[in-house]
Amino acid sequence: MINLRQSAIGVLEVSYFANTVVVVDQALKAAQVELVSCHKRLGGKMCHTVLAGSTSGVEAAMEAARAAGRIVGEHNVKVAVTISNPHPQVLKLLNMIENHEAEKAAAGEEQTAADHKTGKNPRDLKRERRTKNGRGN
Repeated sequence: MINLRQSAIGVLEVSYFANTVVVVDQALKAAQVELVSCHKRLGGKMCHTVLAGSTSGVEAAMEAARAAGRIVGEHNVKVAVTISNPHPQVLKLLNMIENHEAEKAAAGEEQTAADHKTGKNPRDLKRERRTKNGRGN
């Protein structure tokens, strides 16, 4: 959860998880900021990270993140921006992302448990769900 007393957030988008670790490490060492979230997509080929802190702290962290491009390759640091005084709806969006991931994981566990109870082949169940949702085979 984002600390609403923080006056800025920084958004990073970096190619590849290993590069993200290096970039975020440099950003966190550069200023007094908090790691709010980090999400891997495409099997770790794209990572989105949010940092929060004072405006000057987040700006320093984002500058350090851009400078870390010299280590990981400047083309790998796709976005490193500071949002000062983010709108409350942006903060809500960030919390919704975390909640959405938790809900998605919970739904997947519930569906798997239901599949085990039916005793059907998982492939057949997956095909049935696709057909039911209008996606075809």
